Amino acid sequence: MQKRATKHFYMSYQPKLKPQRAVHPRTVSGQAQKAKTRAAIIQVAIPIFAHHGPDIPVIDDFVKAAGVSRGTFYNYFQTTRDLLEASMAYISDELIETIIPAVAHEPNPVIRLATAARLFYRKARLDPVFRAFFSSVSSVGNLAARHAHSDLEEAIEKGLIKVTDIELAEAIAFGVMVFALRSSKVEAGGQERAREVVRAILNALGVEPGLIDRAMRVALPPPTPPASPSGNP
Repeated sequence: MQKRATKHFYMSYQPKLKPQRAVHPRTVSGQAQKAKTRAAIIQVAIPIFAHHGPDIPVIDDFVKAAGVSRGTFYNYFQTTRDLLEASMAYISDELIETIIPAVAHEPNPVIRLATAARLFYRKARLDPVFRAFFSSVSSVGNLAARHAHSDLEEAIEKGLIKVTDIELAEAIAFGVMVFALRSSKVEAGGQERAREVVRAILNALGVEPGLIDRAMRVALPPPTPPASPSGNP
């Protein structure tokens, strides 16, 4: 039986590029304006979701904050849930771009997971809006969740964690992280608090102590300054 090579999510994820076609200048200008309006709605939505959570805000809250009409809002988002998904993608893009190269060549899924979790927590520690948003919506973001799911599946397959139910493993990893972000110790605890949180996740998953220590010794890339609020999400 031929053994199939396994590529983890970080290595296999590649954006699909569409063929370029000549575009009329007016079309380019119109697209740029649409992108700007969409970004403006998302930018005002992030602190609203961060403060109120995902369920309380209504469309009028975002319309008023962005200074647009309901019709304009519906040109971009049909529901507040659509806007929430777009906001999660917008606020996490910079972080995901940092995580991918940091773990892309690491063959051990547990170390990839731990490194990504440490980077996520560090971002939350240094960026209060990021922290408030994800703790309020009780999520780590769709793309981050997909990365973690891939790593957890591979870790289960290789027998590196004792929790073999993928849904339970995800509940442990995401649940500990989200609740940790709600703690008053996030900023004061610094890097040591981040290690405690990630150690708690790995211990709960049943990772061997030696592998946990290896994961904690991985050097993280330097943090990047927050992205500019302008531009296309």
